[in-house]
Amino acid sequence: MSEQVTEPVAPGIAAIQQLVGTVAGEAFGLATRIADEVTEVFNEREAVRRTDLAGVGAMVLPALADPEGRIQGAGYVAAVDALADSRWWLEWFMLRNGSPERLIVDTDPRGENFYDYESLPWYDVPRNTSRRHITGPYVDYLCTDDYTLTFTVPVLVGGRFTGVAGADLKVFAFEKAVLPRLRASNHTMAIVNAQGRVVLSNSARHVSGTLLRSPDSTSYPIGDLPLALVDLPVRKS
Repeated sequence: MSEQVTEPVAPGIAAIQQLVGTVAGEAFGLATRIADEVTEVFNEREAVRRTDLAGVGAMVLPALADPEGRIQGAGYVAAVDALADSRWWLEWFMLRNGSPERLIVDTDPRGENFYDYESLPWYDVPRNTSRRHITGPYVDYLCTDDYTLTFTVPVLVGGRFTGVAGADLKVFAFEKAVLPRLRASNHTMAIVNAQGRVVLSNSARHVSGTLLRSPDSTSYPIGDLPLALVDLPVRKS
Protein backbone atom coordinates (compact mmCIF):
# COMPACT_ATOMS: atom_id res chain seq x y z
CA MET A 1 0.00 0.00 0.00
CA SER A 2 1.28 3.47 -0.76
CA GLU A 3 1.52 6.07 1.96
CA GLN A 4 -1.18 8.73 1.75
CA VAL A 5 -0.49 12.31 2.79
CA THR A 6 -3.04 15.04 3.33
CA GLU A 7 -1.70 18.27 4.89
CA PRO A 8 0.66 20.01 4.94
CA VAL A 9 2.13 19.44 1.49
CA ALA A 10 4.93 21.14 -0.42
CA PRO A 11 3.92 24.20 -2.48
CA GLY A 12 4.66 22.38 -5.76
CA ILE A 13 2.38 19.50 -4.78
CA ALA A 14 -0.35 21.90 -3.70
CA ALA A 15 -0.12 23.76 -7.03
CA ILE A 16 -0.62 20.52 -8.97
CA GLN A 17 -3.53 19.51 -6.74
CA GLN A 18 -5.15 22.88 -7.37
CA LEU A 19 -4.61 22.72 -11.15
CA VAL A 20 -6.06 19.21 -11.44
CA GLY A 21 -8.99 20.30 -9.31
CA THR A 22 -9.64 23.22 -11.66
CA VAL A 23 -9.54 21.08 -14.83
CA ALA A 24 -11.67 18.30 -13.36
CA GLY A 25 -13.97 20.92 -11.88
CA GLU A 26 -14.76 22.20 -15.37
CA ALA A 27 -16.24 18.81 -16.30
CA PHE A 28 -17.89 18.07 -12.94
CA GLY A 29 -19.25 21.63 -12.84
CA LEU A 30 -21.03 21.21 -16.16
CA ALA A 31 -22.29 17.75 -15.17
CA THR A 32 -23.70 19.16 -11.92
CA ARG A 33 -25.46 22.02 -13.74
CA ILE A 34 -27.04 19.52 -16.13
CA ALA A 35 -28.15 17.38 -13.19
CA ASP A 36 -29.73 20.44 -11.56
CA GLU A 37 -31.53 21.30 -14.82
CA VAL A 38 -32.92 17.76 -15.19
CA THR A 39 -33.89 17.59 -11.52
CA GLU A 40 -35.89 20.80 -11.91
CA VAL A 41 -37.70 19.33 -14.93
CA PHE A 42 -38.66 16.22 -12.95
CA ASN A 43 -39.82 18.31 -10.02
CA GLU A 44 -42.07 20.40 -12.26
CA ARG A 45 -43.78 17.55 -14.14
CA GLU A 46 -45.52 14.36 -13.19
CA ALA A 47 -44.47 12.74 -16.48
CA VAL A 48 -41.25 13.88 -18.16
CA ARG A 49 -40.94 13.42 -21.91
CA ARG A 50 -37.92 13.68 -24.19
CA THR A 51 -38.96 17.11 -25.44
CA ASP A 52 -38.93 18.41 -21.86
CA LEU A 53 -35.14 17.99 -21.84
CA ALA A 54 -34.42 20.79 -24.31
CA GLY A 55 -32.65 22.72 -21.57
CA VAL A 56 -29.84 20.15 -21.57
CA GLY A 57 -28.82 20.98 -25.13
CA ALA A 58 -29.16 24.70 -24.46
CA MET A 59 -26.67 24.27 -21.63
CA VAL A 60 -24.22 21.94 -23.37
CA LEU A 61 -23.91 23.42 -26.86
CA PRO A 62 -22.27 26.71 -25.72
CA ALA A 63 -19.72 24.69 -23.74
CA LEU A 64 -18.89 22.62 -26.82
CA ALA A 65 -18.59 25.76 -28.95
CA ASP A 66 -16.19 27.46 -26.53
CA PRO A 67 -12.81 27.58 -28.31
CA GLU A 68 -11.06 27.84 -24.93
CA GLY A 69 -13.02 24.96 -23.39
CA ARG A 70 -11.94 21.36 -22.93
CA ILE A 71 -15.38 19.70 -22.99
CA GLN A 72 -15.78 17.12 -25.79
CA GLY A 73 -19.24 15.87 -24.95
CA ALA A 74 -21.88 16.22 -22.27
CA GLY A 75 -25.50 15.56 -21.47
CA TYR A 76 -28.00 13.44 -19.58
CA VAL A 77 -28.59 9.69 -19.76
CA ALA A 78 -31.99 8.65 -18.44
CA ALA A 79 -32.60 5.78 -16.08
CA VAL A 80 -34.66 3.01 -17.61
CA ASP A 81 -38.37 3.97 -17.48
CA ALA A 82 -37.61 7.42 -16.04
CA LEU A 83 -39.17 9.09 -19.10
CA ALA A 84 -42.80 8.76 -20.08
CA ASP A 85 -42.21 8.29 -23.81
CA SER A 86 -38.98 6.28 -23.99
CA ARG A 87 -37.65 3.46 -21.78
CA TRP A 88 -34.02 4.26 -22.73
CA TRP A 89 -32.73 7.68 -23.71
CA LEU A 90 -29.55 9.72 -24.07
CA GLU A 91 -29.84 13.49 -24.31
CA TRP A 92 -26.13 13.76 -25.13
CA PHE A 93 -24.18 16.14 -27.35
CA MET A 94 -20.60 15.90 -28.58
CA LEU A 95 -18.01 17.38 -30.88
CA ARG A 96 -17.51 15.50 -34.13
CA ASN A 97 -14.94 16.92 -36.54
CA GLY A 98 -15.02 20.12 -34.53
CA SER A 99 -18.78 20.64 -34.78
CA PRO A 100 -21.33 19.98 -32.02
CA GLU A 101 -24.01 17.44 -32.72
CA ARG A 102 -26.42 15.22 -30.82
CA LEU A 103 -25.34 11.63 -30.20
CA ILE A 104 -27.68 9.23 -31.97
CA VAL A 105 -27.67 5.61 -30.79
CA ASP A 106 -30.07 2.69 -30.99
CA THR A 107 -32.24 2.83 -27.85
CA ASP A 108 -34.51 -0.03 -28.88
CA PRO A 109 -33.60 -3.21 -26.93
CA ARG A 110 -34.85 -5.23 -29.89
CA GLY A 111 -32.38 -3.53 -32.23
CA GLU A 112 -29.22 -5.25 -33.45
CA ASN A 113 -27.07 -2.31 -32.32
CA PHE A 114 -28.93 -1.55 -29.10
CA TYR A 115 -26.77 0.61 -26.81
CA ASP A 116 -27.17 -1.02 -23.39
CA TYR A 117 -25.58 1.59 -21.13
CA GLU A 118 -26.83 0.21 -17.79
CA SER A 119 -23.74 -1.91 -17.21
CA LEU A 120 -21.18 0.73 -18.18
CA PRO A 121 -19.18 2.17 -15.25
CA TRP A 122 -19.93 5.84 -15.99
CA TYR A 123 -23.62 4.96 -15.45
CA ASP A 124 -23.49 2.00 -13.08
CA VAL A 125 -21.16 3.45 -10.40
CA PRO A 126 -23.11 6.71 -9.76
CA ARG A 127 -26.34 4.68 -9.75
CA ASN A 128 -25.05 2.24 -7.13
CA THR A 129 -23.09 4.68 -4.96
CA SER A 130 -25.06 7.95 -5.41
CA ARG A 131 -21.65 9.57 -5.81
CA ARG A 132 -19.86 11.25 -8.68
CA HIS A 133 -17.42 9.17 -10.66
CA ILE A 134 -14.59 9.45 -13.17
CA THR A 135 -14.40 6.71 -15.78
CA GLY A 136 -11.24 6.18 -17.76
CA PRO A 137 -8.98 6.74 -19.42
CA TYR A 138 -10.66 4.56 -22.06
CA VAL A 139 -11.00 4.68 -25.82
CA ASP A 140 -14.41 6.13 -26.57
CA TYR A 141 -15.32 4.40 -29.82
CA LEU A 142 -18.87 5.75 -29.68
CA CYS A 143 -18.08 9.48 -29.55
CA THR A 144 -14.52 10.74 -29.83
CA ASP A 145 -12.54 7.67 -30.99
CA ASP A 146 -9.88 8.88 -28.59
CA TYR A 147 -8.67 8.35 -25.03
CA THR A 148 -11.36 9.92 -22.89
CA LEU A 149 -12.28 10.70 -19.30
CA THR A 150 -15.99 10.69 -18.47
CA PHE A 151 -17.14 12.62 -15.40
CA THR A 152 -20.62 11.63 -14.20
CA VAL A 153 -22.91 12.54 -11.32
CA PRO A 154 -26.16 10.84 -10.31
CA VAL A 155 -29.44 12.64 -10.94
CA LEU A 156 -31.54 12.08 -7.84
CA VAL A 157 -35.08 13.40 -7.59
CA GLY A 158 -36.56 13.03 -4.13
CA GLY A 159 -34.00 10.29 -3.48
CA ARG A 160 -35.00 8.41 -6.65
CA PHE A 161 -32.31 7.68 -9.23
CA THR A 162 -33.40 9.07 -12.59
CA GLY A 163 -30.16 8.81 -14.55
CA VAL A 164 -26.74 10.42 -14.76
CA ALA A 165 -25.45 13.72 -16.05
CA GLY A 166 -21.92 13.87 -17.36
CA ALA A 167 -19.19 15.45 -19.40
CA ASP A 168 -16.27 14.08 -21.44
CA LEU A 169 -12.71 15.37 -21.59
CA LYS A 170 -10.14 14.06 -24.00
CA VAL A 171 -7.09 12.79 -22.13
CA PHE A 172 -5.05 14.91 -24.53
CA ALA A 173 -6.77 18.06 -23.25
CA PHE A 174 -6.17 17.01 -19.64
CA GLU A 175 -2.54 16.28 -20.47
CA LYS A 176 -2.04 19.61 -22.23
CA ALA A 177 -3.25 21.47 -19.15
CA VAL A 178 -1.51 19.46 -16.43
CA LEU A 179 1.61 17.80 -17.84
CA PRO A 180 3.82 20.94 -17.94
CA ARG A 181 3.26 21.37 -14.20
CA LEU A 182 4.07 17.70 -13.54
CA ARG A 183 7.30 17.99 -15.52
CA ALA A 184 8.29 21.15 -13.67
CA SER A 185 7.97 19.34 -10.32
CA ASN A 186 11.28 17.48 -10.82
CA HIS A 187 9.55 14.43 -9.35
CA THR A 188 8.30 11.31 -11.10
CA MET A 189 4.59 11.70 -10.61
CA ALA A 190 1.31 10.24 -11.77
CA ILE A 191 -2.35 11.14 -11.42
CA VAL A 192 -4.51 8.07 -10.85
CA ASN A 193 -8.25 7.51 -10.62
CA ALA A 194 -10.09 5.77 -7.79
CA GLN A 195 -9.27 2.37 -9.29
CA GLY A 196 -5.53 3.15 -9.36
CA ARG A 197 -5.46 3.52 -13.13
CA VAL A 198 -3.04 6.11 -14.49
CA VAL A 199 -4.75 9.14 -15.99
CA LEU A 200 -1.54 11.01 -16.64
CA SER A 201 2.13 10.79 -15.66
CA ASN A 202 5.46 12.35 -16.51
CA SER A 203 7.04 8.89 -16.74
CA ALA A 204 7.25 6.78 -19.89
CA ARG A 205 6.94 3.70 -17.62
CA HIS A 206 3.47 4.70 -16.47
CA VAL A 207 1.33 5.37 -19.52
CA SER A 208 -2.31 6.42 -19.42
CA GLY A 209 -4.73 3.60 -18.81
CA THR A 210 -2.36 1.24 -16.99
CA LEU A 211 -2.82 0.16 -13.38
CA LEU A 212 -0.27 1.68 -11.04
CA ARG A 213 1.51 -0.83 -8.81
CA SER A 214 4.06 0.98 -6.70
CA PRO A 215 3.85 0.12 -2.99
CA ASP A 216 6.65 2.55 -2.10
CA SER A 217 4.91 5.59 -3.52
CA THR A 218 3.33 8.49 -1.66
CA SER A 219 -0.13 9.64 -2.70
CA TYR A 220 -1.91 12.93 -2.15
CA PRO A 221 -5.69 13.28 -2.41
CA ILE A 222 -6.96 15.95 -4.78
CA GLY A 223 -9.69 17.70 -2.85
CA ASP A 224 -12.78 15.51 -2.74
CA LEU A 225 -12.24 14.27 -6.29
CA PRO A 226 -11.92 10.54 -7.03
CA LEU A 227 -8.33 11.23 -8.09
CA ALA A 228 -4.93 11.17 -6.38
CA LEU A 229 -1.50 12.59 -7.14
CA VAL A 230 1.18 9.94 -6.65
CA ASP A 231 4.85 10.73 -6.04
CA LEU A 232 6.70 7.71 -7.40
CA PRO A 233 10.01 6.54 -5.99
CA VAL A 234 13.03 6.92 -8.23
CA ARG A 235 14.10 3.52 -9.50
CA LYS A 236 17.82 2.94 -9.14
CA SER A 237 19.58 1.43 -12.15
